Amino acid sequence: MGPTPTLKLTKAKLPLEGRWQESDLLIGEGRILAVGDLTGVPVDETWDLSGRLLLPGAVDPHVHLDDPGFTWREDFASGTASAALGGVTTVIDMPETSLPNCRTPQGLLAKWEAVRGKAWVDYAFWGGVTGEEVQNGSYSETMTALALLGVVGFKVYGVSGMETYPRVSSGEMRAVMAKAAQLGLPVAFHAEDRDIIEESLRGVRQSGGIGWRDYLNSRPAAAEWVAVASALQLARETGAHLHIVHVSSGVGVELIAEAKAKGLPVSAETCPQYLLLTEQDFIHWGARMKTIPPVRTQWDQEMLWQGLRDGVLDFAATDHASCRYPEEKETPNFFDAYAGIPGLQTFLPLIWEEGYVKGRLSLERFLAVTGRRAAELYGLSPRKGRLAVGADADLIVLDPRARWNIRAEDLVSKGQYTPFAGREICGRIEKVLVRGRIAGLEGEKAKEPSGDWVKRR
Repeated sequence: MGPTPTLKLTKAKLPLEGRWQESDLLIGEGRILAVGDLTGVPVDETWDLSGRLLLPGAVDPHVHLDDPGFTWREDFASGTASAALGGVTTVIDMPETSLPNCRTPQGLLAKWEAVRGKAWVDYAFWGGVTGEEVQNGSYSETMTALALLGVVGFKVYGVSGMETYPRVSSGEMRAVMAKAAQLGLPVAFHAEDRDIIEESLRGVRQSGGIGWRDYLNSRPAAAEWVAVASALQLARETGAHLHIVHVSSGVGVELIAEAKAKGLPVSAETCPQYLLLTEQDFIHWGARMKTIPPVRTQWDQEMLWQGLRDGVLDFAATDHASCRYPEEKETPNFFDAYAGIPGLQTFLPLIWEEGYVKGRLSLERFLAVTGRRAAELYGLSPRKGRLAVGADADLIVLDPRARWNIRAEDLVSKGQYTPFAGREICGRIEKVLVRGRIAGLEGEKAKEPSGDWVKRR
């Protein structure tokens, strides 16, 4: 068997040592072999990338690809194709929105059997835990088995609207976190307090409310504040690493900042919808921007950007969740509308434009927010999230001068709707490579999928 073909990318600008530097990059065996002046180095193929930027592929650590079980909304093929065209080269799939879900090793392996061979980008899996496993005493055994299979951590809900994935009480959460601490894996927490939401919802129902503002009133920021505060105390007691998903409120940012200042093992993420939309946007977009939790006020948005800039919020994620549009979104009662946005294809362009280009994020923070920090936290580094020798050749070629507008009809997700339609982006993705292979090219996906399961180190 002969040597693996090598590819040299030359004359691009790379983000090195916190600034853009023109450099060459050598790819072989799916990895980055060298970065620097490679003049005279013999290679099999050379790409001249003059005037282009070369970025590490993004990591989206919070996606719902619904395969198997709810594939009319999204499957692994459509979801990961959307990722490939948007510059996301690794996704981490959540455990709850598939049947069977990934609460047992059998469920996880069934998931893998259903999706293997379909992915256009690399992928990892979250493991799942609910109150049922704690109540029947199986949680310790199943969490251990899932850890051995390479999950990046465990997802739990303070409030759950899914019959197939029940919530955990505070006592059940404490048991899960204690076990996760033993295993050395993080617990990802959907932080909303059930009592506050149930009481708020009772008041809305009594008044007959069915509109978007009634929905906002049923899920107040106080529910996030109470849930985060309680979970932080459990992290203090158990020593488990607590990760707060989709932080939506300024008070959530304040609590997490205080916890980090005290040295508690906590990390957090937010999403483009919370960074770029406010409650006033419901007037135009309606249920197309409905998520759980909902977007909030201008103050909350400003606090989230500050938290992302300062590192209180570790990274961004999409919470990608697609549905059949318009049937599952445009409902007379806003509470009946599906909650979720298909965000994989727009994730990197939005953070690039609204974060880096507009000066909210430094180059280093942009790189951390879109991939490096998530890869580190979830045991995928140094393979993923880095532009460095030895890392996987997951790369984005970007023309920084090209301008374009987001359009719902361009999404390859099964849910062709987005509340970001019409936004102008300065910087177009021209090529996306996953382990040195083209996954996306000029808005078209590769000829065949080659994504693989990447397990936590």
